[in-house]
Amino acid sequence: MLRLLILTMVLGLGLVQAQEVRAAVAANFRDAFNEIVRAFAKANPGVRVVPSFGSSGAFTQQIVNGAPFDVFLAADMTFPKALEAQNLAEPGTLRVYARGKLALFVPGAAVKGLEALRDPWFRRVVIANPETAPYGKAAVQALQASKLYELLKGRLVFAQDVAQAAQLTLTAADAGFIAYSAVFTPAFKGKGGVFVVPQRLYDPLDQGVLVVRGRGRPEVRAFYGFLRSPGASRIIKAYGYQTPDSSL
Repeated sequence: MLRLLILTMVLGLGLVQAQEVRAAVAANFRDAFNEIVRAFAKANPGVRVVPSFGSSGAFTQQIVNGAPFDVFLAADMTFPKALEAQNLAEPGTLRVYARGKLALFVPGAAVKGLEALRDPWFRRVVIANPETAPYGKAAVQALQASKLYELLKGRLVFAQDVAQAAQLTLTAADAGFIAYSAVFTPAFKGKGGVFVVPQRLYDPLDQGVLVVRGRGRPEVRAFYGFLRSPGASRIIKAYGYQTPDSSL
């Protein structure tokens, strides 16, 4: 009887684990992703999606080191392509799921363009770490293209990822480069001025998704497929992203 009970518990644990999808998600996509998960759960009540949010570079290194993620949603294509090159992606699963936009946000004031940052009043300007966060890299590119980087580099405050950059922009800075998607959240609405940085000033923020090698279980494939559904696409667009079915 004891052996039977133990066997039942082990099988039950395996069943629970088989119905869980672990996702590594770029910090900029947090709010859209959480809404997508809620929509997916309604159609798939037996599957639990467990997200972790952070910088794409950090997640890439974790996956290389064997972190048990099933799906990786990055903030660009560079990091997932690196995983694919190391044979760490399920064949044929790497694709673009959204194109993000970079925005300059100024708490409590209007802003008409990047040239405003020439004003010495802007003493602390937040960006995400350009080494690990694609939105931080895009911010540096935009400043360099606008001939502003040398002027501002002594005033830059570096955040761990774009989500932390957004938080610091609201609480401890004069301006910040954030994901445009953040301005659609309650934390930012009506709290300041937004300037959408022209996309010609930085490399396209084509955000890539893949299924991690060896983790293409049915529930993982189901969630991966849901990400390209009309319902998921509507949510993604509602947060200011472009999608492959629109005009990338």
